[in-house]
Amino acid sequence: MGNTTGEKGVRLTTGVVGLDAVLHGGLLRGAIYLVTGGPGTGKTVLCSQLAFHRATAGENVLYVTSFSESHGRLLSNLESFSFFDRSLIQSRITLLSGVSALEEGGLERFHSMLSQAVRTHRPSLLIIDSMTAISELAPSPFAYRKFLRELGALFTLLGCTALLISSKQQGIGSFEEFIADGILELDQRAVGMRQARELVVHKYRGSAHLSGRHLFDITTSGLTVHPRRESLPLTKEQLPPVPLHKSRFGIPALDDMLEGGVPPATVTALMGPPGSGKTLLGLHLLDEGLRAGQNCLYFGFYETPHRLISKAEGVGLRLRQHVEAGRLEVQWHEPTEQFLDDVAEQLLEAIQRRQVQRLFIDGADGLLQAALHPERFTTFFAALSNELRALQVTTALTLETSMGGPELSLPPVSLSASVENILFVRYVELRSQFHRLISILKVRESGYDPSIREFHISARGLEVARTFESAEAVLDQMTQWKEGASARGSSPPRPPQRAPSEGSGEDV
Repeated sequence: MGNTTGEKGVRLTTGVVGLDAVLHGGLLRGAIYLVTGGPGTGKTVLCSQLAFHRATAGENVLYVTSFSESHGRLLSNLESFSFFDRSLIQSRITLLSGVSALEEGGLERFHSMLSQAVRTHRPSLLIIDSMTAISELAPSPFAYRKFLRELGALFTLLGCTALLISSKQQGIGSFEEFIADGILELDQRAVGMRQARELVVHKYRGSAHLSGRHLFDITTSGLTVHPRRESLPLTKEQLPPVPLHKSRFGIPALDDMLEGGVPPATVTALMGPPGSGKTLLGLHLLDEGLRAGQNCLYFGFYETPHRLISKAEGVGLRLRQHVEAGRLEVQWHEPTEQFLDDVAEQLLEAIQRRQVQRLFIDGADGLLQAALHPERFTTFFAALSNELRALQVTTALTLETSMGGPELSLPPVSLSASVENILFVRYVELRSQFHRLISILKVRESGYDPSIREFHISARGLEVARTFESAEAVLDQMTQWKEGASARGSSPPRPPQRAPSEGSGEDV
């Protein structure tokens, strides 16, 4: 049964963060929605949160219980949520028990009770919790379908939006499915040591919606839905790239190799093995942006703000003063306790709140660890990159590769297609000494110097050689050593698990 109230397109916002985005604005007035899921998935919390939201907006809500929990237990369970407001109970939210009507007169008496209550209270929203017990009281499947059809006709006639709660066993394929204009299923499952909750809209008559599965969580604020980033439209239209005003790293020889820096509003991958200097490169990009008066954001997964700032000071980057002045925000996130879309929402919120112009994400593997479904990481990252470009943010992202050596590793094809620029750093061991090398693998829509340069990390930061000669000498000697070792039947030296930084005593 579709929406025939004459109010097609009129929406009831849900008050559930993220859900209105999934539903393209909210519930349709006069429509009937089935909310299904297993025990403890959040069905009652979702419907109650929606009830209080509509009541706060000055509308009447009718909450009808069958053989579910008592009204006293229901309210007791809801008191811990911030959306709960006891003053709205019985003033805007009417609690009605259908137990007596069902026991005394079955479906017919229950329908009569509902009809009278809806006409008396004129609610904009009606919730029945739950349909499971009601269906069990039906004398036959035909009688239950007849009851549902009459119920739907009543709600549609009076323009009342209805939420019917049912167990997952009834859910998809049940009689309620055929009367419902929309079906929202809540699910939860264990993923490793974490518990993941997901929402999927199986059906939504009269309106487009975001399909697929969307993660949600339940906190003291109630439900928060995190729409899949790749399913969302861009916040704003992407503008064509600006050819001038490149974003410099503040490292003279590297900026010369980049012919002035990386193009603005692009994504740059800083690739290399652990300890090779990727984080320091990203911090240089932020530091130079701060010098130019730009707002910047560090978004990392492994370094606490205090530790990061201390390390930066050890190589001459005075980031603390910019944090204190409010020009730089340093965020630390533990990916093991968060999910991908939640992390992306926090990132984009900080960018828009701070009007960030330069962003450093340290690093891609932290994002990957937050992915419940690793196979969607490529599409997620492409969508996030597009959003960052649309917001005109110049972004650097660290991407860890295998341990260093003389061979040049190539970036993963899945991610390299989503970034405009790729810088590669590595280190090699020669005669008991470490040499760090940097090269540019790609700069989109700009020229660059493809030669390999040697660089050093000292108390003055990262310094790149002006020419390729020292790097060429190191690689030539490495090749000679490798050939000689092969002839002797021994293995050439391998780089260690962690390469120490020069001068600072830290691995940056």
